[in-house]
Amino acid sequence: MRKKLIIAGATGALTLAGLGVALPALADDDTPAAGASSEDRIRDALAGLVDDGSITQEQADEVASTLDDAGIGSHGPRGGGGLGLSTAAETLGMTEDELRTALEADDASLATVAEAQGVAVDELVAALVQAQTDRIEQAVTDGDLTREEADERLADLEERVTERVDSTDLGGGRGGHGPRGGDGD
Repeated sequence: MRKKLIIAGATGALTLAGLGVALPALADDDTPAAGASSEDRIRDALAGLVDDGSITQEQADEVASTLDDAGIGSHGPRGGGGLGLSTAAETLGMTEDELRTALEADDASLATVAEAQGVAVDELVAALVQAQTDRIEQAVTDGDLTREEADERLADLEERVTERVDSTDLGGGRGGHGPRGGDGD
């Protein structure tokens, strides 16, 4: 319930405070620093709103974390709420473009693509869980997450990844199939 309230509040805050300014910055592949996480790109996009007093830094951090968890503001796949397209493609012996194309078929899921590629679904899930675990642990090392936040995200990670691998709705409402999120997964 708390997460739903945070997402609703974040959505309202962004809408009222200038979503039209933030989203182009998130979508611009040329502006983020090399290797910047989607959460960092979201924070960068919200910096102007913090600077002009529309939102506090604490609110920006919470919005960035929540939107990152939901896979918003990312280029390609990620772990957690979304799945790592690069990790999935590598595990399946495909390019990211080939995987995107395979996921465009009706009722396609990462699980059905894995089966078609002769890869065990459990192997794909394990690779995606490991990539997300590594990403979360790196965020702790970098000081972007507390240990408590990381433990919360890791608690049911395998279950969430398995659900997403089995899901035919990987597009997250973006008009089509395909995993979402950051390139580091």
